Amino acid sequence: MPTQIKARDNAWLARVIVNGREVDSKLFPPGRKKGPEWLAARQWEVQRKEEYLRDHAEKTTLTGSELLLAWGELYLAHAERTMLHSTYTEKKTVMRTLFAYCREEGITSVEGLTKPMLYQFLADVADERGAKRANVYRKNVLAAWNWAIECVEGFPQAAPVLERIRPFPVEVDDRYVPPEEDVIRVLQQAHGQDLVMLLTYYFTGARRGEVFRLLWSRDVDLDGARIRLTDHKGKNSGKRIRWIAMHPELVKALIWWREARPREVDNVFMQVQNDTCMGLPFRQRNHLMPKLCERAGVRPFGFHAMRHKSAAVVFVSRGLSDTQILMGHSRATTTDIYVRSAGLYADRSMIPSALGEHVIGQTAARLLEMEMPHEMETHEAFCKQEPVNNRLQ
Repeated sequence: MPTQIKARDNAWLARVIVNGREVDSKLFPPGRKKGPEWLAARQWEVQRKEEYLRDHAEKTTLTGSELLLAWGELYLAHAERTMLHSTYTEKKTVMRTLFAYCREEGITSVEGLTKPMLYQFLADVADERGAKRANVYRKNVLAAWNWAIECVEGFPQAAPVLERIRPFPVEVDDRYVPPEEDVIRVLQQAHGQDLVMLLTYYFTGARRGEVFRLLWSRDVDLDGARIRLTDHKGKNSGKRIRWIAMHPELVKALIWWREARPREVDNVFMQVQNDTCMGLPFRQRNHLMPKLCERAGVRPFGFHAMRHKSAAVVFVSRGLSDTQILMGHSRATTTDIYVRSAGLYADRSMIPSALGEHVIGQTAARLLEMEMPHEMETHEAFCKQEPVNNRLQ
């Protein structure tokens, strides 16, 4: 992290530390912490560290422990530069846990990361923290391995051994989809930027980070009523971009917020709690939804539940294909799993009604009335309880 140097009029000193040794540094102008100058210094640290590690790996034939350590350093530098802070923190925790396990087991090379070794590592995580957490570790290590195949010089090109380790079985809880009345109550408690942000989540079905990353200059086309969402769900955590149409109400809300925002910055949504953070983009908003749900008196739900609700609304009215487009899933099978876990396939009693209400079902009913009215009357007469009882007597 940048350090403020009082002897240099509070200028920010950016430093690159590799294996406990400073390999580069640079001074940046003074300014508030997490302000533009601080952010520029921090960005330089991240980018310069990745450049240094990559240059060092390319100029040197790395073997054994050097390649193993270079893989971890390079991947975390890449994650810090391209991913959300929360995602980077998760990956840093996973990689540090893996490398600590390697030290305990005396593993000093990538070749030592065998299938039995990695399985035991994940099994230990499952025993301590549960199967679901072990699968998170598996996913992150696999992503790091696939990235290294493409980006780290000298890294083994064989298929990752983790692909041959199946995820641990987990009892999957149904995704919570808040009822319409709860969503409305929460929206009624939100005002200003908070209301515009929640409407953005609802009308776009976006992920939390996709909304936090929105920029006026790049992602919002008010004249064309389009919005651009960006994620890192592509191959090897690659960037994916999709444009979706905006509802007129969302366009209206964004136009109002652009005029009413307290500071003219490029990020669409900003921190406004105090002068120190004013105008900075959000990295997280952990307290907003619990506070709104408490005021509304409803079961707590978060930003991602708004995404669930959008998926539910579109799926019920438009079907799986349109839901896939809204969610930004590359495969329909992912969307199918998503809506199934949300319980949207559960009410099978509605299937006969839907078939009967269709024009084919209505036509069939009319045809039956014309085709066999007498048979139906005879059948009804025969099944009356009183004539049957008299005949039996």
